[in-house]
Amino acid sequence: MTHMQIQERLLLYLDNELSDREMKELREHLSTCSSCAERRDALGSLWQSESRSEKMAPSPFLWMKVQARIQEFEHTLPFVWLLRKLLQGVLVRPLPALAILAAMAIGFYLGSPHEAREPVQSISQMRDAADELGLDQFDVIPPDALGSTLVNISNKQK
Repeated sequence: MTHMQIQERLLLYLDNELSDREMKELREHLSTCSSCAERRDALGSLWQSESRSEKMAPSPFLWMKVQARIQEFEHTLPFVWLLRKLLQGVLVRPLPALAILAAMAIGFYLGSPHEAREPVQSISQMRDAADELGLDQFDVIPPDALGSTLVNISNKQK
């Protein structure tokens, strides 16, 4: 292992989270390399001091202080406070009914029959459609194209 790999694994070594083979390799390297051993000692002392330090509990009044700050902020911005009150009281009650009405309107629109155009049957109808749609240029289908074959088949069926 290289020095970089050793140093990346030092915390795992201190927590005994390496495999037996890796632990053995690390111990052998640390016995011969003073810079890696110094780094291990420094990390070890830091790691132990962190585990001995007292865990600080938040103040029991922390949540009350946070709520007071939020209310203070809301009162400085009356628009936010008004919008929140509207959403909580006035607009929340009819919201499900509005959602149902919107879903019904969308369903009615999607379910209603729409004006459908008949498929184009001939080249003259294609030209008429191009004129109707305001297309400036309309290329006639070349005789060897698939489209011309389809037009010929549809014209023969008439």
